[in-house]
Amino acid sequence: MEEITSRDNKKIKHIVQLYKRKYRTMHQEFVAEGYRTVMDMLPTGTVRYVIVNTESIKQEQLDALLSLCEIYEVQVFSFSESLWKGIETTVHGQGVIAVVCQKIRRLEDFRVKANALYVLIDGVQDPGNLGTLIRTAVGAGVEAMFLTPNTVDIYNEKTVRSTMSGLCKLPIYINVTTENIIKLKESGIKLYGTVLEDSVDYGQPSYEGATMIALGNEANGISENISQIVTQRISIPMYGPMESLNVAIAGALCMYKVQERKFCLSKQQ
Repeated sequence: MEEITSRDNKKIKHIVQLYKRKYRTMHQEFVAEGYRTVMDMLPTGTVRYVIVNTESIKQEQLDALLSLCEIYEVQVFSFSESLWKGIETTVHGQGVIAVVCQKIRRLEDFRVKANALYVLIDGVQDPGNLGTLIRTAVGAGVEAMFLTPNTVDIYNEKTVRSTMSGLCKLPIYINVTTENIIKLKESGIKLYGTVLEDSVDYGQPSYEGATMIALGNEANGISENISQIVTQRISIPMYGPMESLNVAIAGALCMYKVQERKFCLSKQQ
């Protein structure tokens, strides 16, 4: 494990750069923070190198990390406490940061799976909401997620942290246009849009076949372009004096409701 003590070190400067979107795009890399997140990402083969603060990380965690890094031939560096404060964004960090390669996915390679659940994120702006949606999608068995161009960057450090390593467990397609969504519908996917007006209770459809749930911007919902092409509009019933829910909560309810309906349908057949 090599020790780095100078603020002029190239790796320190590189990590600081990666907290800006233009550099993440330029290098096709991002920063992942936290012991559990880094440990989960190591087996994916996308981790370039790991840095640790030996004064913050627990010894048993350091031993486990070093053994896994050795297996996957990932280089580990240790930083001094004074340098660490300039590169970690978490308030109560765990002393582990990794530089990870972005996994670029092409829509041309996407293939629809029968009866699968997909999620479309249209204009969500809060990185914490997006991260939570990704984490929930993994737990709900979503097969892939699609993001429109006006959605927050999935490699924003707050998004990455909120996914709790879910980012490396779910195929995510970015910069997906309305035209792309139309083609996905033509390939056999039914698109359900979460819309308050002219909608049915989200527990009513059977969600038979390949299904996509569209979740929209925190303030404005799904865009007009998307709402015009949905197969059916759905909404979550409110039992109290509240018009709507946070998009991450609404998304979780929708994903699990769809899977519940699909399961019930399979039991009837």
